[in-house]
Amino acid sequence: MEKPFEYRKRPLSHQELENIARTDPKRAKRIIINRKSALRAKEKKKLYTCELEQRFQKLKSQATQASLQFNLLQMEQKSLISENSMLKDHTKLTKQMIELQESKKDVIRKEIKFYQHFVPTQMCGTVGGDMVNNLIPVWVNNSSMAATQGLTLLHPVGQLSNQTRLPRPQPLRQ
Repeated sequence: MEKPFEYRKRPLSHQELENIARTDPKRAKRIIINRKSALRAKEKKKLYTCELEQRFQKLKSQATQASLQFNLLQMEQKSLISENSMLKDHTKLTKQMIELQESKKDVIRKEIKFYQHFVPTQMCGTVGGDMVNNLIPVWVNNSSMAATQGLTLLHPVGQLSNQTRLPRPQPLRQ
């Protein structure tokens, strides 16, 4: 007689199973139940394998999409870094231009103060009896108009300069 847990190299044929069923019906029933269970396990294993393969393909496609999106984001990041660098350079250049303009404004302000103080005192005079009105700029406290009318000139600080009056221009006599 055969050993119950012995490893079999080949499955029992249908006739052998009928012989066992006549002699030992419980064992035959158990063999049939085991075969059905093994068949369900194989089907379950195939289903699980198919599900895993589908899941693998889905994850693989998601990984590909994520990789493409990552590459796109890297390119966008490089572009933004480049743009940021250009904007920083532009900002730096703009600041330098503003500083240069401010320094030019300071130089012009100093020149204006110099001419406001220097021009009324140095350039007001007569040449051949006529006032040299053209030499005094109009923007210097309207001193050229004051000089032509013989009015008192204002000091650049805003005070009267020694209460001096300029002589009125005399018509030329021939």
